[in-house]
Amino acid sequence: MKEQRCLWLGIVIACLLLSSCNVYASDLHASAIQAKETQAQVTSSKALFSFSGNTSGIYQLQATTPISKLRHGHAEFTIDIVDGKRSLVIVFFGYTGPATYQLTNRTNGGDVRITLDQQYWDLSLIPTLTCTLVVHSDEPTEETGIDHMRGKFSCPTLPAGHFNTSNQPVTVTSGQFDIAIIVES
Repeated sequence: MKEQRCLWLGIVIACLLLSSCNVYASDLHASAIQAKETQAQVTSSKALFSFSGNTSGIYQLQATTPISKLRHGHAEFTIDIVDGKRSLVIVFFGYTGPATYQLTNRTNGGDVRITLDQQYWDLSLIPTLTCTLVVHSDEPTEETGIDHMRGKFSCPTLPAGHFNTSNQPVTVTSGQFDIAIIVES
């Protein structure tokens, strides 16, 4: 009888240990999935903007690999999101952190270029035009050398590319970005 109790007690303890191992393994698996999802959020970039004018519409771009960069003591700023045949590039010199910036080609090399399929609109085509960029936040992520940046942009006039179907400019409104940006030198 005493041996049977010891045997049953041993079986119960073994079952408890096995079930706790399964719970631990399940927790590890869930943690790994969450870490992978967090990593994807850290390195993904997206933008949303609307055009008005001859070419109207709402556009969303998303990229999973960061190529946007802060360079030269973080003063040179480049947002670069490529999604198939569509892209958004915002460039200027003089970044000092979250603030409002006027992008003007003649003043700070400011440029906004949007490509949709084989058509493009580019601020630098008329160097005196301006666009507004507001960086709301720029914070380091857990991944070394990658910041997470959020903000918005607008362009009262964005000139059409030379070979566009329509040579009419567009107005860019409600531009928003949420990007992973590589921090260099």
